[in-house]
Amino acid sequence: MKVPNFPLVSVICTCYNQAGYITQALDSILAQTYEKVEVFVIDNGSWDDSRTQIQKWIERNGKKLPLKYHFYDRAVNYCKAFNAAVSSVRGDYLVDLAADDYLHPNHLARAVACLTNSSAKVYFSNATLLFPDGSQKAFYPDIYTGKVPEGDVFAAVVQRYVLSTATLVMDTRSFLKEGGYDEELAYEDFDILIRLSRRYHFVYGDEIGVYKRELPGSLSRQQYQAKHSVLLPSTFRVCEKIYLMVADNTELEALKFRLLHEAKHALASANFDVAGNFLDLYSKLPPPAPGYFAFRLWQQVRLDLSGWYTWWREKQLA
Repeated sequence: MKVPNFPLVSVICTCYNQAGYITQALDSILAQTYEKVEVFVIDNGSWDDSRTQIQKWIERNGKKLPLKYHFYDRAVNYCKAFNAAVSSVRGDYLVDLAADDYLHPNHLARAVACLTNSSAKVYFSNATLLFPDGSQKAFYPDIYTGKVPEGDVFAAVVQRYVLSTATLVMDTRSFLKEGGYDEELAYEDFDILIRLSRRYHFVYGDEIGVYKRELPGSLSRQQYQAKHSVLLPSTFRVCEKIYLMVADNTELEALKFRLLHEAKHALASANFDVAGNFLDLYSKLPPPAPGYFAFRLWQQVRLDLSGWYTWWREKQLA
């Protein structure tokens, strides 16, 4: 596939106490076979050796590609830090790279080729998940070959969140047109997927694009933190947005599935108030599934199974 005019890709790499991984992440940007790349490095108030590692990398490589950086003295909202960086970059396409992940050398070349030869505004790919015990697996196993949704993925994202957001390469103008990341939320990926997929097509590259570490302290593992999840309220706010976006019965059923799914996990993790919010929103979408009434009773009696649930979830994520 031809790549017209070689568009610029801006990679924004955000680091927070990831001194052991940041160098590999930055090296993977430098190792891209696609050459028209700029990088913006953020240290978001790290208290480990991250800033020193970033400074050393800049000293070695700062003249090899266009580079900007910003060091926060204290951690700020991730979405706010990222949006501030976006305002300083020039790329036609945008990558949000976590400092504990790293890119396959061909990731950006594949993404740009797919995006410039289609009407899609967002590219995503397969990813390799890396676990602390040294094991790894593909985000999409072989059984998904030929089955990964692309084009209009809105309903699929609403229902099952089927994309690896670590692999996204986004059209910068489309990202900005949607207002960037929502700075009122505690995390960004579900919300931006919803807003982009509502308006734009996605294109899939059936290759490993990113190596993503699944670490014990990662944000995804905090989604259903027992009793005090800081992420579930943001998930609910995104669901409220979806409620205003759904356009047909397929999308409505996808939202109903999502709401019961989130309510179930909120209940199991003893986040009863936000579970009630999910159920209240679900009640506006008749007819109710039988599980709704069981979940509503559970929410009312507040049966705390969070100890068992936390043990079970750690087993599933191990």
